[in-house]
Amino acid sequence: MLSNGMGIVERKAREKEELRQRILDAAGELIVKEGYENLSMRKLAERIEYSPSTIYLYFKDKYEILASICIDVFDRLSARLEEIHRNEPNPLAGLRQGMRCYIDFGLSHPSHYLVTFSKPYLPYVQENSEASLRTMQSGLRCFGCLREAVVKSIAAGMVRNESPDLIGQSVWTCIHGLTSALITMGDDPHFPWVEREQLIENTVDTILRGIQPFAVHEKIS
Repeated sequence: MLSNGMGIVERKAREKEELRQRILDAAGELIVKEGYENLSMRKLAERIEYSPSTIYLYFKDKYEILASICIDVFDRLSARLEEIHRNEPNPLAGLRQGMRCYIDFGLSHPSHYLVTFSKPYLPYVQENSEASLRTMQSGLRCFGCLREAVVKSIAAGMVRNESPDLIGQSVWTCIHGLTSALITMGDDPHFPWVEREQLIENTVDTILRGIQPFAVHEKIS
């Protein structure tokens, strides 16, 4: 009897989380398509075929939805990056894997990526300081994973002994630029794109060669 009861509880919890994720996925798509300012609970409810009152059971307003999308992206990406750096003994190889993880994550979750990394939400952030703080903390944790990989690579003599913040931010802006370009323009038939995987691998290798000591330009797998 207890087992059946626990099964029902677990199923309800899973269904609740699945609906929450449906709301976030639909909101991300609407924000990218129509802009955050045009997002409404009514439009969102129509998109997922539920009543607006159902959405309010999960989120108090649309800014909480926006913050939740950003926090979800940052936390999921951070978890993957932290796992890489726990399991990869070679710091530079870990940095390379982290860069690929970032790019692949963005391409696998394009709407959420654009909402999190490519939209100016400062006016809304100022109105919601608590949500803004949670979002900023999650974002800094995510960047901290990249920075830590840089720090370890510098300590191992595999990256130039310069500011970890400078190198980390240089790496991030490069991979962010590539990820954003592939999401927004990657299917443009009017631009002569090379094969996608080749472009990603070449870009990652080029970034790594640029931050290694000048006397060392090794291939990192």
